[in-house]
Amino acid sequence: MSLMPVSTTRTNSALSTQRLLQQLNADQLALQRQYDQLSTGRRVLRLSDDPAAANRAVALNRGIDRGEQLVRNANSVTGSYDSADSALGKISTALIQARGAAVEGAQTVLSDDERVAISTTISETIQNLFAAGNSMFRDQQLLGGILDSGNALVYDGNEVVYTGRNAIGRTEIGAGTPAAINVTASESLGAFSMILEGDPLNAALDRETRLGDMKEGRGVSAGIIRISGGGEYTTVDLRTAGTIGDVADVLSSLEIDGRKLNVRIGDDTFEVAYADGLAGTLAIEDASGGSMAKDLSIENKGGAEAPPIIGDKLMPRVTTNTKIASLNFGADEDISDGLIIRQGNQSFNVDLSEAETMGDVLIAINRSGADVHASLNETEGRIELHSLRSGVDYSIGENGGNAATVLGIRSATGQTLIEELGHDRGVILNNDTPDLSITRPDGRVLELDLESAKTVDDVIELIQNHPQNQDSARVLVGLNEFGNGIELNAPPGTEPMVIRQLGTSNAGNRLGLIPEGQNEASGESVGSVNQIAGTDYMPLEAGGAIDTLLRLEKAVLDGDVGEIDRLQQRIDDDLDRATYARAKVGIWSRNMLDMKETTETQIVQMKEQLSNEVDADLATVISEMQQRQVAMEASMQLIAKTSQMTILNYL
Repeated sequence: MSLMPVSTTRTNSALSTQRLLQQLNADQLALQRQYDQLSTGRRVLRLSDDPAAANRAVALNRGIDRGEQLVRNANSVTGSYDSADSALGKISTALIQARGAAVEGAQTVLSDDERVAISTTISETIQNLFAAGNSMFRDQQLLGGILDSGNALVYDGNEVVYTGRNAIGRTEIGAGTPAAINVTASESLGAFSMILEGDPLNAALDRETRLGDMKEGRGVSAGIIRISGGGEYTTVDLRTAGTIGDVADVLSSLEIDGRKLNVRIGDDTFEVAYADGLAGTLAIEDASGGSMAKDLSIENKGGAEAPPIIGDKLMPRVTTNTKIASLNFGADEDISDGLIIRQGNQSFNVDLSEAETMGDVLIAINRSGADVHASLNETEGRIELHSLRSGVDYSIGENGGNAATVLGIRSATGQTLIEELGHDRGVILNNDTPDLSITRPDGRVLELDLESAKTVDDVIELIQNHPQNQDSARVLVGLNEFGNGIELNAPPGTEPMVIRQLGTSNAGNRLGLIPEGQNEASGESVGSVNQIAGTDYMPLEAGGAIDTLLRLEKAVLDGDVGEIDRLQQRIDDDLDRATYARAKVGIWSRNMLDMKETTETQIVQMKEQLSNEVDADLATVISEMQQRQVAMEASMQLIAKTSQMTILNYL
């Protein structure tokens, strides 16, 4: 506590009074600070009180505010996790009930009334799944995507359409990656399942190919390279090049030891040679710290290899900007005929007549009206199709051209395996006897043993190469030009062409040439030929728990024991998926609680540190305040006495 000394020297009254008033003012200010400390409990009330402590306090306050926000986030997420766990529990319970109903429905001695009762039970489980899939928390979907506030699942007749999005909300509850706060319908119900993963599209290089897209997306690093014809090296700065065409233009403009370079861009190659076509030394290497020549596979240190220098394995990744003409290694295929998407009894034509890039193709499919969503997997260069409607089969076929094949998304091709037919149940074949017979319109019979056939193409070749089918009246066979399926054509005769499945074989049904429940099919006159047009032999299921139960309900009513047995495995898969999703939510919840406890502990520790920095010691404050009050009273008494002094006091 600082005090000004009372002047004992001979000074004038004004100076003495000024010094005493300054002391009184200092006492009042100090006393006010102690009053403030006593009333607020804080020692540091402003930065100037203790700059070092104030600076530490600001940092601690920021940490406390962030920690308290994280705790609020955790408390909010707790409700979401609890609600999601409840919804997933309902899904698991419904699937367990459906599994029991499937076992009961697989019996072959049930009456029609019993089958109706079992199907009613399955219908109720579908309703339970439907309700769980539309569960809400704070006006947001728990399973249908965090961005949706309406129902993610809607009924359309006897089918269910998924209208949600697989958006995942995230929140920060501690250090590290923000935590997810919801699971998607795909993870829990299997909605939005991928029904088709297309074949690789194999884009070719062209002048507009970006360096960053080359080598299947790994990219080529633009840099500086050095080129020599055996003498001095020429430094070529390619750091501003954006496309492979830019690189070709720069190199083509060079003269190395008086000889111009010629650069050619192939489908998957980049070739550098002398324009005169003659041999010689052509050394290419990277400048220090660069890797462009190595990335382009044209590095030729010391000219060890004679020109042309050919860099290969440069195939670019497929993006939405990839041109259709570049697909299939630059084959410039025509896809203007478009393709056909069938879902259940509905058919949708996809118009690709004006499509120039992969982005145009995706837009055309997604706007076709079909309940599918097309996306591009740029990493693998494939189109992926996801289902939006449960309870139907999908089919992607041609519309008179080969667009679906070019795009790699024809669902039934010649390479389809026989063992995959009938939803992976395969084909029942006869032992050592023919499985199919085709009676041509002229009466000649072709008997086919499919034991050696592995693919649909193998079946087609067996018909084409049959010894009794090599004359002018032969049966022509191939895939349908419209949609999917196998098509048989023969010259007309006195009787229509007939195809039969023999013995216990179901090959005709599985190949789509004979309707289910029948053992033969007859041709019809189409123009100048007699034709049997088969149906799609490889329909795609929508997938997911709701689709499984919709099919199970129908199979129970129809008494289709084989289908019920197949669907039991699908129910098990759906139950495993729901259980895994629920377990994931449980792990999230446990981690969240752990993070919350850790954060709360950190908040307590930071508040303790903050208290040590800025809080006042009340005992010390009270003691100093009392001393300051005594000092101020003394100052006031001294001022009073000195104010009364006259010259007589000094005589």
